[in-house]
Amino acid sequence: MSGTRAVTVLLEDDLITLNRAIGLIRRRNFPVRSLAVGPTDTPGLSRLTIMMQSDEAAAERAVQHLQKIIGVHDASAIPPGAAVAREIALVKLRPAAERYAELLDVVQLYHAAVVDESAGVVMVELTGSEAFVLSCIRALEPFDVIEVARSGAVALESGAADLRIGTQPQLEAGAT
Repeated sequence: MSGTRAVTVLLEDDLITLNRAIGLIRRRNFPVRSLAVGPTDTPGLSRLTIMMQSDEAAAERAVQHLQKIIGVHDASAIPPGAAVAREIALVKLRPAAERYAELLDVVQLYHAAVVDESAGVVMVELTGSEAFVLSCIRALEPFDVIEVARSGAVALESGAADLRIGTQPQLEAGAT
């Protein structure tokens, strides 16, 4: 069954390794919806999150190919429903003065935040799932959207799963 799947990759924090991973995704023509990369809690490692519109087999093929790249420490495909994925968006608006209170109601409804106001221009920050962010942007359209910047989604497997190098689940004291 085809759906959006997150593939997370722990890789060395250098441009060559990132270029190899992205190059592989490009050459294999995987159906990518978004890419996001950033540092992890381990110095020298970055996490690349690839959101793919694919079935389980294609996601697993991507993982197998990525694990062969020099500088990749681990890769994993997270099945739909087993990940928490979020993206961030900044939306610049030019609302009419008489509609400002209405804009603030929409911002509050979506748990967004006004992060900048100047000379009749308002910038709103929002975070959530891809569908939530898109819904909020649609709700902000009546307020004269000037510009939108969206990040790629970042994802972690929900629950106790851990994609860090050399970590094993810790047993509680007294557990066997």
